Amino acid sequence: MNKPLRILHFSDIHVNIQIRHMHWKKWFSKRAVGAINLLRGRAKYFDDTEKKLAALIRFKEENDIDIVINTGDYTALGLKSELELAKQLLEPLMTPPQNYITVPGNHDIYVHEGNSHYRFSEQFCSVLQNDLPEYCRGGHWPLIRLLGKDAAVIAIDSARPNPLPWKSSGEISPEQLEALDTILKDERLKGRFLFVITHYAPRLSNGKDDEKLHGLVNADDFLEICKGIERGALLFGHIHKTYRLSIPELDSELFCAGSATMEGHEGCWVYELSGKNMQARQVGWDGSQYSFMDLP
Repeated sequence: MNKPLRILHFSDIHVNIQIRHMHWKKWFSKRAVGAINLLRGRAKYFDDTEKKLAALIRFKEENDIDIVINTGDYTALGLKSELELAKQLLEPLMTPPQNYITVPGNHDIYVHEGNSHYRFSEQFCSVLQNDLPEYCRGGHWPLIRLLGKDAAVIAIDSARPNPLPWKSSGEISPEQLEALDTILKDERLKGRFLFVITHYAPRLSNGKDDEKLHGLVNADDFLEICKGIERGALLFGHIHKTYRLSIPELDSELFCAGSATMEGHEGCWVYELSGKNMQARQVGWDGSQYSFMDLP
């Protein structure tokens, strides 16, 4: 019997540099509000991020993980220095690069500042390989990774700069949605278990829409296209709560990784795919290590 494919899915690690190291010019933007929130206490929830990421790397090594998926928000303020630090801390998970799949989060594309998406792509270019690049609709997405003969990951970018301090919503471009609809009909993906990943949650844990200023503005359009998935799961982050959800209009289950590093909310998922069967196991933090929350 073949070994099951094991996939680790985590999100929202929010690496941040010390605010005093932020260049003064960066304060003249939405980052000023974000930095003040960090100074007022938000940062303390991520004080042990480096320690927890080291533990997550150990968890990956000890549990024979084949594929790693990160659904974004590597940073707190979208600074180049934060992206560089995140990449450095996660380097062991990105080896080999074809086994690591990711999308940016809204904190990674924080403000309009030149080409924010390019800054993310510059740091993570080694893991943005696309097995079906003909479907790209600007930048690297949709990004498709074929996993053997039985599975595939389709990565969709939903992050965008939000210059207004009170707004943190996301949107999947019409071009990407059109491409996704076509991808789901591609014969090369027929019969595979499809993991469709993006940053924003198409539904909250209660099955309702997220708030207009915080959620995915075209979630209904996204879910309508995802009705074309025969066997699969939708993976995302953004909400700092680990949950799984079934909704009536969709055959695929929804999985939110929550935040892997936020104090009191640490969590992620491991998916085990064997033939046509997928089992999801929730992972939690006990203060010193990550471990499965269910019995083997």
